[in-house]
Amino acid sequence: MLLKIKGFFSGGKQTETSRESVSAPETTQENSVSKRIGTDKSLNEYGNQDLEHARELNLAFISSLIGVRALETNESKQQELELRAALDAEMTGMTERSIPKLSKSAMSLMNDLMSPEVDQNKIVKAVNEDPGLAGRVLSIANSPVYVAPGVKIKGIEHALTMLGHIRLRQVVMTSLMSNKFKIDSSYFETFGQSLWEHSTEVAINARDIADTKGGDAGLAYFAGLIHDIGKLIIFKKLIELHKKEQQQPHPQVFSNLLNDYSDVLTRRACEVWGLPEYWYQPVLEFQMASPGELKSTESVALFLANSFAELHTLYSAGEITQFELVWRLQEAGSDIDEFMTLYPDAANDEQEEATAS
Repeated sequence: MLLKIKGFFSGGKQTETSRESVSAPETTQENSVSKRIGTDKSLNEYGNQDLEHARELNLAFISSLIGVRALETNESKQQELELRAALDAEMTGMTERSIPKLSKSAMSLMNDLMSPEVDQNKIVKAVNEDPGLAGRVLSIANSPVYVAPGVKIKGIEHALTMLGHIRLRQVVMTSLMSNKFKIDSSYFETFGQSLWEHSTEVAINARDIADTKGGDAGLAYFAGLIHDIGKLIIFKKLIELHKKEQQQPHPQVFSNLLNDYSDVLTRRACEVWGLPEYWYQPVLEFQMASPGELKSTESVALFLANSFAELHTLYSAGEITQFELVWRLQEAGSDIDEFMTLYPDAANDEQEEATAS
């Protein structure tokens, strides 16, 4: 069905690449990505979408993460007006008070992680000297994203052996950022955690896309991690405001406010942390997401990584149809073949449907 829909948009033509895309996936995602992500597209083909469509997709994605597609009501509209007034009143101070701080040691380690020539022993030593960081690193390193089932990484040195230098750097980078956005709230478990997991997914996607397109995979990975920090900051503030007012938060209110306020707070967080501008330049370009604004390989990688992750979530949850999936991908300058290099389960769904019929 996906190929038939693709043919509808492309005038019925099916390329060799499209036929390959629905064959059995490679034995590992990394091999599949390196062989099959389209590298012949020019950078300016991506991101040429209507910003209103991008906003609609993001709102749908946030609503899906919250778990409820609730329609606006008079009560929710009033709640949104009250919260917007509260956020506007606190915005200036909030950007200083509510942005989690990065310690000097964490910033120093982050500088090392962003350098392609850093001595790997220096990273191992720095992590081992911080028991809390070491614990988070091992927890992430032992996740299914990085190791096969049944494999147990027991120490940082072992992690380096199992993951390699590049993957270890990314795990440490993830560890440094992840604990900055923990929120003591039941809503974090139902939404905030999912949003952070989305950021990690986008980071991995961006890394793989940038690598195959000749960009800086480490920079793209970092951009993926931080691209939604504004949403997490706003989410935390909304939780605080709801506690004070003892209100039940309305999902659509969360969606609207997270989407509207998050970009400026993401930029502000990068400034408060004192990050070199080139570290978050891909995020700045990504926030534009309009024709001609995606100037670097890393910003293209971030744009595609986020679009693919959002669409995969919505498609897997049954929130969008196959037709809309293909349409949204084409609107972003991509196609179903490129999408399936990172999400071969879409091809598996296609095969299962064909078998069933």
